[in-house]
Amino acid sequence: MRRTKPGSDRDGLIKRVADTPLVRCYVTDLAFRGNVSIYQGMVVNFIYVVFRVALGIWYTSVWFISMAVYYLVLGVMRLYLVVSYRRGEQVDQLRCYRRTAWSLFPLNVPMGGMMVLMVLTNSGYTYPGYVIYASALYTFYTLITSIINLAKYRKLGSPILSAAKALNFVAALMSILGLQTAMIAQFSTEGEGYRMLMNALTGGFIWAFVVLIAVYMLRHARALEKGEKEAGAVEQAEEQV
Repeated sequence: MRRTKPGSDRDGLIKRVADTPLVRCYVTDLAFRGNVSIYQGMVVNFIYVVFRVALGIWYTSVWFISMAVYYLVLGVMRLYLVVSYRRGEQVDQLRCYRRTAWSLFPLNVPMGGMMVLMVLTNSGYTYPGYVIYASALYTFYTLITSIINLAKYRKLGSPILSAAKALNFVAALMSILGLQTAMIAQFSTEGEGYRMLMNALTGGFIWAFVVLIAVYMLRHARALEKGEKEAGAVEQAEEQV
């Protein structure tokens, strides 16, 4: 009886999986990949909320509870995008994009509360051992990926997918702040005053940057709406001719 090598069996399995319609569609179809990422982000978001609430109750930590509130608001915004995207042509995608932009302002309320609490109580993240290096790699990976996806999905022309990628970018910015507090706690010898100052500066910058993102999205939505009206007027004029 002919025996096959374990490596060839594994390669054959990988090839068969790659040839399935679902995987092929995920690799080649950017819109489908964006659709999957919306669901993935929402599910992970709500799991993270439950995790932070459990930690907050276990350690009686206002810091963890405030983080849970922030990610709960973010999760509700992602849920809204999921529901809107599932409705397809029945929903005004530009209106969803605009509402997401407006939602960034109330999102900044728990975000600002977290930052103030972080500075006043000198709170933050701590990671054991080499976990901080893995966390740093993942944080920078998510930040770079979110920036690339912002440009990539904007070209796709779907306001809902663009809004979802904007939320991913905002979440990545908050991860940067958390990483900074952990790295200062583990490597800095400057004392608590330096940690509080850096948290205040970085937190204030991220808070203001999220406001700028919201303002940009509102201006962009207005420009897209104006373009649609002008295109509609041109079509109407051509039909009359």
